Amino acid sequence: MSSNSGIAMRFPSFMGVPSAAAGRSRRLTSRLTHTVRRRLGLLILVGAIAIVVAGARPHLQAWYHLRAARAELQRYHNPQAIRHLRICRDTWPRDPDVSLLAARAARRAQVYGDADRLLRIYREARGRDETHTFEQLLLATECQVDQTADLCWSRMETKDADAPLLLEALTRGYLRQYRLGQARRCLERWRQLQPENPQIFYLEGVAQLDYLHAMSTAASCFRRAVELDPDHEEARLGLAVALLDGKSFARAAEQLQHLRQCQPDNLRIQVGLAECLEGQGQNTEAVELTDDVLARQPGYAPALALRGQLALKDGQWVEAENWLRQALRGDPTDHRARYGLLRCLEQSGQDEELRRERHQLQQMEDDLARFNEIVTQEIPQRPTDPALHCTLGQLLLRGGKRQEGLRWLQSALRIDPKYAPARQALTNYLSQANAKSQSDSP
Repeated sequence: MSSNSGIAMRFPSFMGVPSAAAGRSRRLTSRLTHTVRRRLGLLILVGAIAIVVAGARPHLQAWYHLRAARAELQRYHNPQAIRHLRICRDTWPRDPDVSLLAARAARRAQVYGDADRLLRIYREARGRDETHTFEQLLLATECQVDQTADLCWSRMETKDADAPLLLEALTRGYLRQYRLGQARRCLERWRQLQPENPQIFYLEGVAQLDYLHAMSTAASCFRRAVELDPDHEEARLGLAVALLDGKSFARAAEQLQHLRQCQPDNLRIQVGLAECLEGQGQNTEAVELTDDVLARQPGYAPALALRGQLALKDGQWVEAENWLRQALRGDPTDHRARYGLLRCLEQSGQDEELRRERHQLQQMEDDLARFNEIVTQEIPQRPTDPALHCTLGQLLLRGGKRQEGLRWLQSALRIDPKYAPARQALTNYLSQANAKSQSDSP
């Protein structure tokens, strides 16, 4: 027997003949290797899933907000829908479904240029399908009601389901033209179909507040809308404004506090709350809240005007004059701010400017009286008189309402393209605007 075979007999594991211990070692090593590989594979899978989820999360979030926006628009909750749609558009800026809903929300917010642009995005993806055609009709009705009214009424005869949206657009279109009687007839027809629809009471409140200045009636309309739908933020804001104008400060503050929870970044709501505090004699708190608004947006005219009024109450004439001048640069139509500035000028003996400001204030009051006379008495009798459209345009331009003023001058020229006073007023305004632009440029 060779020496190697002896060694093998004495130390068999050294010569390739496995011992029991070596077998167990290899089996253990095999199990460990398998476990490591399995866990490594699991980690890779988990990592891959995490990457997929991270990539899908914005889309899942956008999908959720798209569904929410659609539901809010169906309930006439425009501010809520806009908040959802902003998130959708961050992820899907040109998605046709998002663009369609955003166009409807923009139309209801009276941002008509945005509505038209968003409908173009939808049309590029889907073409002029039935959905696009209907939304375009609603937009055209609000902007040019006379051109589409017959088509809207005809469509209602064959498609009852479209009636609420058509009647809403007709109402808004007639209100834009200050044809309050026709707007009210649309609301009455709508009420026959849906007597408890809160949007009907909201739009009636808008007519009473913004066009007839009947604050008590407006408050009743808005209150009924909120009773029917406590989540109708626009109706709640209208109620707060009507109550504030009627000096019901505590009740107005209650509505505004509710809205502040929903719209924490809405500076208009915070200034309204500060006005409520002022009305209740809490001037220190009103100053703090107004200063907080100005810290966030220093040029916000309503806050500047209120800050000036609060300074007047404290006898801070110089500070009040500074605040009020800034406010009027931002909003020359603020009647209360201009009256406050008159008090400052009188106190400081600035007689020449005081005379100019008094003249301007009187012009504003005369213009407002004439405007209300046309809207409430003459337009209902002569809705297509180019002279009335021209006069409204001139009054609005003089009051600083550029877009509305130009719209009425252009409306006069659509009625009568040769109507000379409207052409002259438009030419004069554009010349003045060009001269100011050149003087402001460096």
